[in-house]
Amino acid sequence: MIYSMSLLTLIWGIHFFRESSIIVNIIIYFIFTPLTFYLGYYLKNKHVFYKIIYPVFLVLIGVYGFTNLWYYTTNFNSRVNYNSPIMNFHNNEVRIDTIKNEVIVLDYWTTSCGVCFKKFPEFEKLYLKYKENPNVKLYAVNIPIKRDTFGSAKKMIEKYNYQFPVLYSDSDTIPKQLGFNKYPHLIILKNGKVRYNGYPALGEDNLFVNSLDDEIELLLKE
Repeated sequence: MIYSMSLLTLIWGIHFFRESSIIVNIIIYFIFTPLTFYLGYYLKNKHVFYKIIYPVFLVLIGVYGFTNLWYYTTNFNSRVNYNSPIMNFHNNEVRIDTIKNEVIVLDYWTTSCGVCFKKFPEFEKLYLKYKENPNVKLYAVNIPIKRDTFGSAKKMIEKYNYQFPVLYSDSDTIPKQLGFNKYPHLIILKNGKVRYNGYPALGEDNLFVNSLDDEIELLLKE
């Protein structure tokens, strides 16, 4: 019992610092937790080899399994193919939804989104990777919130001196049209079509599914 509980505490600790979803929590607390106790009891009289493998297996699940499961369940229906709404931004002359033959990545953020700012350095790395590729464009798109004053978002992000371009929306009309209200959120367009509407992984270690880099490469190959 003590053996299983110490391992579970480690797993819960790993899980505590990672993003979660209802499905992942159900699996952890209603399936994984009782299964851990059952296996611990089952292995108490088994060969020492199995007792060594057991904690290694649990830690691997904690490090790799939950994160991959979260991204998979969160982005289960994110690959889509439908007409984009009109996308005008007051600091951009070209309508984003009219651009042809380019993969366009829009990283939506707000000034109150701490995770957005945490992810910006990784978005910058991705931008620099594709900077010289004429078929890929990456933009951070600000959505104003009620407490924002004029130009506050611009001042907030400019102090970091990122190279990726930032677009500024006048309202949350586009997020409402595309059905999301949580940030950060990624939209990928190609030829006037929304091809991805979700939250693919950006700069995540130990991840095998739903990488933003992979989604871009997939659309480039079409």
